[in-house]
Amino acid sequence: MTDNQQLSKLATRNNRDITDGAWSGQPAVPLTTVTVTNTSGKTVWVEVTGGTVTAVKVDGVTIGTRVAGMFLVRPDSTIAWVGSAAPTWQWFLLNS
Repeated sequence: MTDNQQLSKLATRNNRDITDGAWSGQPAVPLTTVTVTNTSGKTVWVEVTGGTVTAVKVDGVTIGTRVAGMFLVRPDSTIAWVGSAAPTWQWFLLNS
């Protein structure tokens, strides 16, 4: 199953549909511990992959032991990664 198929399945399971896929206005990956705010006005899934990540935080809260995968970030919420080598990420807008 491709990443987009998995994302679609996950979004469907949460009773939401993905819009046109990746958000073209997504922010660049910041330095470790630097927060980025979701300014899209919509809830997004942020897919974090690669790098050397020891934690991912949403609104300052470490999301369990997950260091890769999909993270739900609501409008005006923040996301940050902690580690020694930057990951890549892709932001997917969700319909309201």
